[in-house]
Amino acid sequence: MASLIISHRNLSIMSRRKSLSSDRSASIEGLPLQLMIMGIIASLGTAVIVGWISSIQTPTCIGSVEFEPEEIIVNDKDHDGVFETSLKILSLRVLDTAGDPVKGANVILEGSSICNEHHRLYGKTNDDGVLIFKDVSFRVVGDRTTTVTVSVSGQGITSDYWAEIIVLPE
Repeated sequence: MASLIISHRNLSIMSRRKSLSSDRSASIEGLPLQLMIMGIIASLGTAVIVGWISSIQTPTCIGSVEFEPEEIIVNDKDHDGVFETSLKILSLRVLDTAGDPVKGANVILEGSSICNEHHRLYGKTNDDGVLIFKDVSFRVVGDRTTTVTVSVSGQGITSDYWAEIIVLPE
């Protein structure tokens, strides 16, 4: 009788397998459904991460800084050995390595020939990469050439940039 029960169970299991495999109206259940859900979640997560990464701006490398005027000429009008000049406008334009303007770059001009309390001028470039200083005075004691150091830095800029403006006595 025991062998009859075993064979009856085997027969009923085999008949269920055949009926499930031939039944095309059955829905996805169990493990395949979980795999589909995990695949959808992974796809959505990947889409969110890729979208976030693509919104990050690439770092900017400073390619050049253009000055207007390119050099500053100081004069000794009263022949006392003090050379001075005053510029109505000193403009700088900051460009990246592709030649595009750099917006929001911090620019600092330093030099003993700048006539203000700290011998320093600073500001940020506008949308066109331009920074304009107005009514800037320069003073050099003695007949010597000096320089004004220009440094450019800022958020999103990969390396600081240094340049010099020559201050020439005439």
